[in-house]
Amino acid sequence: MSSYKNVIPKRSYQERGQAKHRLYLGELEKKVDYGKRREIYKKKKKIENVLKEKIMNKNPDEFHTGMIHSRINDDTNELIKEEKVLKEEVKLKHKRDELTQQANMLYKKLKKINKAIDNYQINVPLRYIFNNSHEYYNDNEDTYVLKAENKKVKNRAAILQKRYNSLINLKKNILSHIRNIDNKYVITYKNVDGYSVIKGSGGTPYRFFAPRLR
Repeated sequence: MSSYKNVIPKRSYQERGQAKHRLYLGELEKKVDYGKRREIYKKKKKIENVLKEKIMNKNPDEFHTGMIHSRINDDTNELIKEEKVLKEEVKLKHKRDELTQQANMLYKKLKKINKAIDNYQINVPLRYIFNNSHEYYNDNEDTYVLKAENKKVKNRAAILQKRYNSLINLKKNILSHIRNIDNKYVITYKNVDGYSVIKGSGGTPYRFFAPRLR
């Protein structure tokens, strides 16, 4: 019999609503709403108890290194931290690390581009597809030019030519960026004792010479 009882759908429990003469006070709080409010209240009470315990167990002679470089504003009760004053050597070190990181990223891109260019040069017959012509040599050293008359081949050749040119231009841009980064890296040693920085002629980057070991 118990199995048959469970098959029959039970009527859902409905809580009573607000009376008409009390509608101006809003809807009555249901059990679900009370459960949510209770959970929020318990969380807040738990945090409050933890903070009270910390205040009770606080040591007035306690010292922390953050107290030296920070202070509390009395008006807004906010923590104000002083800016750290770094030495010039540390700043230069951070700058060199950033430049080396940028250069490494560019070298990774350059490696991928070189690989793509090599694939074009190996897998695609450049003289035939890019220039739409191919030369044959006879026994009498006469040259015969075979041109691609098919429109599809010509269109494909134009697309490949554009991609190849874009890769070459991208490679040039990356190399120029790497050269600029190298120049910036070398300039960081310009005013350092023992290092001598010499500017190259033309577009060559700066060169620096480390001090000799004594």
